Amino acid sequence: MVEARKLLPVQGNEVEKTPAQRAGIRNTLVWLLGFIALLLGLFLFNFLGERGLSTADLKKLGYFGFVEVRELADFQLLNHRGEAVGLEHLRGTWSLIFFGFTLCPDFCPTTLGVLNRVMDNVKKKPQVVMVSVDPERDTPERLGQYILSFNDGFVGYTGEFDQVASLATQLNIAFGKVPGSQPGTYTVDHSVSIVVVNPDGKYAGFIKAPHQAVNITQIIDSLML
Repeated sequence: MVEARKLLPVQGNEVEKTPAQRAGIRNTLVWLLGFIALLLGLFLFNFLGERGLSTADLKKLGYFGFVEVRELADFQLLNHRGEAVGLEHLRGTWSLIFFGFTLCPDFCPTTLGVLNRVMDNVKKKPQVVMVSVDPERDTPERLGQYILSFNDGFVGYTGEFDQVASLATQLNIAFGKVPGSQPGTYTVDHSVSIVVVNPDGKYAGFIKAPHQAVNITQIIDSLML
């Protein structure tokens, strides 16, 4: 006797799906919808997410970054607290370094004022360091009194002339004494660019003068994303 087989009900030419088949189809649809949502999220992130400024935009703001960052040799100086500092103190965060001196009549106080405004507005704060080009007169104590009057987070470096000159040479900063109007007096001429050192302690580029707080803020926000 031929065993009677139970036939599935049909509707037209389509065979009705079993519960297991329907569950499989649902799972496949859920997986596809999740994959599409992931792709859409990645698309929106790439096009709408926070992105750094282009090289051209940074140049318009005054920042000139090197295609390849430059290695720096170690150095020995004193900070404004009289503590020994070296290259390791420029690692771990972005640093803005400029060379000046406490008796500077114009550029130095102007730059410190600009950088103070930058620190009030940037999303993440870089380290700001002023290296004295007048170590003969700028003792750590004097340097500390000067820079901290602008911002209590600023750092000052000083030391022997040859030590300062060695670091300045690495960072393409020129400086030199200029005789004053009175016998025995002098001032110091120096480059006015702000040097940018990355968290690896490498020379990444510089910000040329004139310096504007709004421009430097945009530069730092882009670099420190």
